[in-house]
Amino acid sequence: MRKLIAFALIAATLYGGYWFVGRAQVQTRLAEALQQADDGPYDVQYDSLKTRGFPSRFDTTVTNFTFADPATGTTWAAPFFQLFALAYRPNEVIAVFSPEQTIGIAGETYTVFTNDMRASGKVRPTAALAFQNATITLDNPRVRAASGAELAMASALAAMRLTPETTQTYDAFVEGRSIVLPEDTRRFLDPQNMLPPLIQSLRFDSDVTLSAPIELNSTDSTPPAITGLSITELALTWGDIAMTAIGDIAPDATGTMAGSVTVTTRNWERIVDLGVANGMIDADRRFLVTEIVRNLDETPHIDDTLTLSLTVADGQLALGGFPIGPVDILR
Repeated sequence: MRKLIAFALIAATLYGGYWFVGRAQVQTRLAEALQQADDGPYDVQYDSLKTRGFPSRFDTTVTNFTFADPATGTTWAAPFFQLFALAYRPNEVIAVFSPEQTIGIAGETYTVFTNDMRASGKVRPTAALAFQNATITLDNPRVRAASGAELAMASALAAMRLTPETTQTYDAFVEGRSIVLPEDTRRFLDPQNMLPPLIQSLRFDSDVTLSAPIELNSTDSTPPAITGLSITELALTWGDIAMTAIGDIAPDATGTMAGSVTVTTRNWERIVDLGVANGMIDADRRFLVTEIVRNLDETPHIDDTLTLSLTVADGQLALGGFPIGPVDILR
């Protein structure tokens, strides 16, 4: 019994020592990373950085954090953000954000409110810290502009993971539910209130192939380029209008997008009605526009459903075989 007690005391002492060493490493490396960013092209400021959580966790809190990128005019400020990790699994991290944050983009300031906002991520426990997965969830996010215009959702989710059995292909998923557009935007799109105030959902699911794996501690300073994009689902549901898109896009030898995307729309004539109501389509041209679109339909045998293919070849975008114009470079 005495040997068992002695062993337990020694083990506890060693583990306690591991935790205090680990805490020092967490604080030092995070502080150094923030300092390197501040010494580089960014402006990073904060009041305090402290790690607690003995004996089983590393809980780090950064207070009054501000980040600015002078080159793009992008800023982010929050009263606090927190990073949590289990002491025996430091390669998996959870981040918790303040319920109120401020973001600056192109000279405009936006305030982000959430009931809860958190993210989680995992990397391989190797020197390169190869990315494995990440998820961010937002409960009732609201983005308010300085003018008072507000975009709100019941929930939002973004996730990305390394596709199984691959080394540099990633599943990417984004979804917003019960979306309320800013009043001015809603009034422009639907001045006659033909559709409900809530957009039921907007969802994007895809596979993204990169030129190299994502590594947080990569020796290559050049970020990986996109070599392929497979859209599994791009879906919008608003009232009785439902739009979905699937397809594959990849850069050609010149780096220009090439591929095709098939777009299917249920109750598509309601979109024409909206275009007439908001002035984007002249009322006396409604019949002409409807007939042109109907002739382009690839599934005329399915009532109330429109199917069109967007193709990109040699840097040119075409809809149903009719050229629309040039497209940008993908990489």
